[in-house]
Amino acid sequence: MKGEKVLDAILRSSIINIVARGFGYLKNVAIAVLIGFNAQTDAFFMAFTLISIFLTFADVFDSIGVPNLVRAREESRERFLELSGLLLTFTTILAVLLVIISIFSYPLISKIAIGFTDDKRGYLSFYFYLLLPYLFFNFFFHHFGAILRSERLFTPFFIGELIFSMFSCICIVIGLLIYKNPAALPVSFSIAQVIATGYMVFVGRKHLRLSFFIDNTSKEILRQFFYLIGFYGIVHLFTVVDKAFASILPTKCITALSYGLLIALVPKGILKLENIAITSLSEAEADIKKLIFYVKKIILVSSLFTIGIFIFAPILVKLLLGYGRLSQEDLMLTVEAAKYYALSLPFIFLWPIFYRWFQIKNTLRFVFIICTISVLAMLFADYLFIIVLNMGIKGIALGSFIANGTLCILSYLIIVNQEKGLKE
Repeated sequence: MKGEKVLDAILRSSIINIVARGFGYLKNVAIAVLIGFNAQTDAFFMAFTLISIFLTFADVFDSIGVPNLVRAREESRERFLELSGLLLTFTTILAVLLVIISIFSYPLISKIAIGFTDDKRGYLSFYFYLLLPYLFFNFFFHHFGAILRSERLFTPFFIGELIFSMFSCICIVIGLLIYKNPAALPVSFSIAQVIATGYMVFVGRKHLRLSFFIDNTSKEILRQFFYLIGFYGIVHLFTVVDKAFASILPTKCITALSYGLLIALVPKGILKLENIAITSLSEAEADIKKLIFYVKKIILVSSLFTIGIFIFAPILVKLLLGYGRLSQEDLMLTVEAAKYYALSLPFIFLWPIFYRWFQIKNTLRFVFIICTISVLAMLFADYLFIIVLNMGIKGIALGSFIANGTLCILSYLIIVNQEKGLKE
């Protein structure tokens, strides 16, 4: 297959992602209409958060995989094939280890849901274990996704995401209609991930080989990986802190927050600029002019989406979710979550771009420091808004805004300062 131009990829991927988001919308409408917001849906979204603690390691292939594969591709085809085989070996080892670790560490990480009652904890445990296949196969999905994007084959990657969205939607609708059991949610995610990963393996089958070697590149990849262990651990604390404080709130609030965030992130889900920009930034060696170009465009586009969602959230939520078993209280909670999560959209769009810059420049130590400060800012904000001021759902979303704002502002200041230092 021939590599794609960035603009062509954005146009194609946007169309594919609109369809994928359509299935995502139907999936979430099915949940809301058929079972509504309750203790079981709260437990499912919390279980998904706990699984995501391990799932964040799959992002290694965005951070380590694509830039190194791009450099290997530019060096020679043989070098590219060697490196892709090494990364598949790494993927396999990591997937197996993390599934084992997740099983044995569950009793500890389940304590994150500090406000859960015994019945919610029972659902939480059951749903967590049903999501383990989703966790395992996600690593291979991301691996082959990195291979495809490093060769500028963006469209097949987004088709893979469409397949996951489509089959998770179909399985959820069928499962809830036939069995009326929320356990259909984690089971559907796992089934869809297996199918989508099968497609990705088929498309990237010429890279289905294992290899192992030690040279300067593999040593550098390992060094970056150990940086990323600390980095992803810190970054995931955003979600953990968010859900820990949310578990203190009344039943339905975790589900409403999940739906509100889902609606606020629709624009980002459609555009997915960071998945395309990383290849362009890697090829330009993270040139500051290229970075500023993306920053300006992202701020303009994301700000318009923020204003639109904040103003029209009541209409959007009612239009998207105002059916079936959702009560007026469910709708109002979701509206409040969507409005205040939308404030973070510009920062949520910008952060992956800033992070790629640090990764390409091999200055990940700054990322660790920035993320640590941002997590502390979120802890302080959530404690203030939830415990002291008792702001409920609004407080959780505003805590996210404070954290994301801190993350991006500090990143930009460090990048500018580094560029000035290089010029001097």
